[in-house]
This record gives sequence, C-alpha cells and structure tokens, in this order.
Amino acid sequence: MKKNIETKIARSLLSLGISPGIKGFRYLIKAISLCVSNDMPRGSFSKDIYPKIAKSYRTSSSSVERAVRHAISTGWARHDQKICTSIFGNSISGETESPSNVVFISAVSEWLRLHLDDE
Repeated sequence: MKKNIETKIARSLLSLGISPGIKGFRYLIKAISLCVSNDMPRGSFSKDIYPKIAKSYRTSSSSVERAVRHAISTGWARHDQKICTSIFGNSISGETESPSNVVFISAVSEWLRLHLDDE
C-alpha cells in the first residue's frame, strides 16, 4: 500500500514538472507521503516533517527545506497547467508564481487524499 501511494506521488510530481534527478524529488515524496498517511500533525513542517526527513537521509532540516524549495521552483517552470489547476485551483495567483513549500506539499497531499478515497 505504501509503495502504491509513493508511486502515485512520484507520478504527480512528474506531471508537475519536477524531475526525479533533483534531490528534492525524494524529499517531496517522503513529505507528501507523511501528510497523506496522517503520520505527522498538520502545519508542523519546520518542527516535525523536515527534521524527520533529514534524519532518514542523514542531512540537515535546512538542506531538506532548501532542496524542496529548489525542486518546486524548478518544476514550476515546466508544469502541466491542466494538472496544476486541478491540484491548486485558485490558491496560486498567476502562472509564474511558484507556491511555497507548505502550500505545495499541503495541496498535493489533499489532492492525493481525495483521489485515493475514490479508489
């Protein structure tokens, strides 16, 4: 089941223009997986999610946050507008404004949660 969720997350990230070659890709999969599975309290990215990911990859929380931000901003320039609209709706103003880490992870997590319930 966990592998199935991670596969769906990876496909979603690819559709949003984020390349698997970027370090933040793996961190995003882990962060979104934690949010989808409700393993972490909501809204505690800096205190809980980034440190948990950092510990599993033996790096710092700030490195995780920076890599995630880089992955999102890099992918945002190449995203599929149709998928982006279905995930983010009107929460992002303009096509060029990249969402924050928290907005991105939260939106993708909620979108996946809704689609996982449909199955």
